Amino acid sequence: MGVKRARTETTVPVKRARGKLNELPKLSGQKLDVFAFGTGTICELGLGPEVTEVKRPRLSPLLPADEVGIVALAAGGAHSLAVDHEGQLWSWGQNDTGCLGRDTRLSDAEIDEDLDLNPKESTPAKVTGIRSNISFVKVCATDSASAALTPTGNVYAWGTFIDDGHKSFSAGVEIQYKPERVPIQPKIVALASGKDHFLALTVDGHVYAWGVGTSFQLGVHVRSGRRTSTAGPLRVPGVDNIVSIAAGDYTSYAIDSTGKVFSWGLNNFGQCGISDPVGPKACIETPTHAEFWDDKHIVQIAAGGHHSLWLTKEGTMYTVGEINFNQLGVPIKELPENTVREQDGTPSYVPTPLELKWASDEEEPVSLPKMKFIACGTDHNIALSQEDGSIWTWGFGSVYQLGHGKTGDDGPEEEEVPRHIRNTATKERNMVWAGAGGQYSITASVHV
Repeated sequence: MGVKRARTETTVPVKRARGKLNELPKLSGQKLDVFAFGTGTICELGLGPEVTEVKRPRLSPLLPADEVGIVALAAGGAHSLAVDHEGQLWSWGQNDTGCLGRDTRLSDAEIDEDLDLNPKESTPAKVTGIRSNISFVKVCATDSASAALTPTGNVYAWGTFIDDGHKSFSAGVEIQYKPERVPIQPKIVALASGKDHFLALTVDGHVYAWGVGTSFQLGVHVRSGRRTSTAGPLRVPGVDNIVSIAAGDYTSYAIDSTGKVFSWGLNNFGQCGISDPVGPKACIETPTHAEFWDDKHIVQIAAGGHHSLWLTKEGTMYTVGEINFNQLGVPIKELPENTVREQDGTPSYVPTPLELKWASDEEEPVSLPKMKFIACGTDHNIALSQEDGSIWTWGFGSVYQLGHGKTGDDGPEEEEVPRHIRNTATKERNMVWAGAGGQYSITASVHV
């Protein structure tokens, strides 16, 4: 299975600058307990060099809240980022593309040690190469790059973007090993990331994009090829007064101050939330008003490889796109008539959004709770309950990334509908954040 990822982040209320639409970010004072589950054969779990697999959520002993005090997190395809209570950056996971922002090469003596994983990559540690007077409040991760946001609205990034195997961070730079300030003039308040692109939201409600844009996920046409495909930062035309942004592997989304949703990028399965055009290679080439959502009060969007998840103010979830791995959370028998199917009748995708209504708890049908936070991996999803912060997962889960302790060897590889995770480590824990990587997942609760 290839590297997969998902992007989600929390929003922290802060003081709004006079005359500005959006608020400058502020460091959270809420310390978090961090949980990981899934497979970490390339160090994704961050649980040290001897842990390559966790079947159910496990509290990280390497990020103790009383000592480290993590307050913000991001999950990339195979690496994760965090911000501690002092505004310092932490990272762990695969570092082939420099996305950890620190040197993880091993000495000859360290290589000779009998360890399952690189100890420098599998153990959370601080990002280096940053001046001591610079602090951060938010982080964001693609499959191979990282970005972080300062409380003054500046963005720093490192790693690389990969287009058809070719790496490029910026003109003349293949891999950026240390955090470098991104040349965006307006102050930035939020970040979002896809597989190989970033979005940035300004205080004035404009959106900037950079990275690979060959599926129009940057909102402009970018020619394929090394260096030319890694473009930006570019101001995305056609979107103004934006208050929220999100991204999937090859898609981008924005919500304006009136609640209108705009989306652009690859739409072969309708994952932009727009039902026309769909089909092979279909793209929404420029930001387009997705009218379906006008009366839904959407407050958060999460997207994976070819599907997307939408959360309303009331806590209702909607889903649209590919269903080959049950990533929509809809029982096969409940699929609508317009479901697009393969030649043998197998459901392929649903081009129009559906409200999620189904759930299970210990494999028994239950009512789906209202949700407060959502996250998408390429083919799996996480939702957190409004009532108690419980974790619900569904979709593809062959390597424990759903957290139910099952794989294809001893149970279903997939969960057809959202299923409640029940285990001792998360019992009575109120989860407030979740991130879905490729083969792993992360959740975080308020420290108790």
